[in-house]
Amino acid sequence: MLALALCAPLVVGCGGGGAEPDPPLGGTQLTVYSSVPERGPLRQVAADVLDAERLALVEDGGRVGRYRVRLVALDASTPDAGRSDPSQISEGARTAAQDPRTIAYLGELATGASAISIPLLNEAGILQVSPLDTALALTTASRAVAGSPDRYYPKLRDAGRTFARVVPSDRSQVDALLADMHASGVRRLAILTSEDPSGRALATNLRAKAHGAGIAVVARGEVDVQSRDHADLIAQTLEARPDAVLDATGARPGAARLWRELAAADGKLELFAPAALADPAFVAGLGAAAPLAHVTRPVRGPHDDTDAARRFARAFAARYGRAPLPEARYGFEAMRSVLAAIRHAERAGRGGEVTRAEVVRSYFATDVRDGVLGPYAIDADGDTSLRDWGAYRVAGGELRFAGALGERGQAAASSGASSRRGSRSATLTRSVRASLRAAP
Repeated sequence: MLALALCAPLVVGCGGGGAEPDPPLGGTQLTVYSSVPERGPLRQVAADVLDAERLALVEDGGRVGRYRVRLVALDASTPDAGRSDPSQISEGARTAAQDPRTIAYLGELATGASAISIPLLNEAGILQVSPLDTALALTTASRAVAGSPDRYYPKLRDAGRTFARVVPSDRSQVDALLADMHASGVRRLAILTSEDPSGRALATNLRAKAHGAGIAVVARGEVDVQSRDHADLIAQTLEARPDAVLDATGARPGAARLWRELAAADGKLELFAPAALADPAFVAGLGAAAPLAHVTRPVRGPHDDTDAARRFARAFAARYGRAPLPEARYGFEAMRSVLAAIRHAERAGRGGEVTRAEVVRSYFATDVRDGVLGPYAIDADGDTSLRDWGAYRVAGGELRFAGALGERGQAAASSGASSRRGSRSATLTRSVRASLRAAP
């Protein structure tokens, strides 16, 4: 299990001023590192995300202006852990930070794992873009993680924010979960957490908003992730007579077992999980709990694709001989957006030379992007303006899209039609900017 607490010491103060000179990266080669787990529940997603990043680089000819861009994959997992491992992530981030050719870093995938790599990369002033890490405290203050988010940025005063993500954060996932609960008739909710800070942050935010959604949080329980006996916890939880349980314990071995035990204790409970648990191993192990499962993922259904997303899917299948998982488009967009920032930085640099600081500035300064995810912008905290999530149910041992949750999902439901998007327009640009201004 990964923990946000595995990170740099608390950073005091923020703001600009006093930045050290950022020398150009000499020569004509730049390196982008990608951190993905080759083992564990995310290995299939990781393979597609990495291949999508490669595809984005190939489609740009492997170059940006005068520079040849090289993509180097880092394994974020270890054989002993059998999944993403904090020590391995730290080692990979140090490798990238110490490489004088590094211009950007793509990662992490596991929720909360970026807390380990952000401090190391921020120290070196390197742009980091995560395809899938939704952890709230990486970009937003959370009472569940002391000193967040500034604690993750040791060079905040000089380098500013160097982390961004193309996936929506748990800030909007909370709204999606509550929307799904409300639509499912949930009125009394129990919340289970563990020592995982990312799960605690999500649970804290959801508790603060639950009343406004007409949902009473009637019980809160702490799961000992090392224990295989949850009988007492389940009994105490059910004493409060909840009609639903939210599992905010984070991705971990044994999560499916707990759900099976909950289902056996009360077959009428609705069981909800955030994206951190949306992995094939968890879903395959649900057994009798499968019909009760509600899982939220930051990927939309097949009928909500952009034209660019469909072109990407065809190109991916042609190159790799398989259809991409929905998460792959986030890898494609992460690489594509980094290449665009390098291109802009080269134009802005003296004699066409790029610096790490200029790439960071260019990434955050870009107005509106439009591609496989539709039009979006990145705010000053590093969060995307995208707010769409998908509600998923389990059928045949797999997650199946059940409906859209979020701004476009609500609009589609009210009109009785799926969202249709065309090319970027002034209207879309205004709507993306308005979304950024309206974000909580």
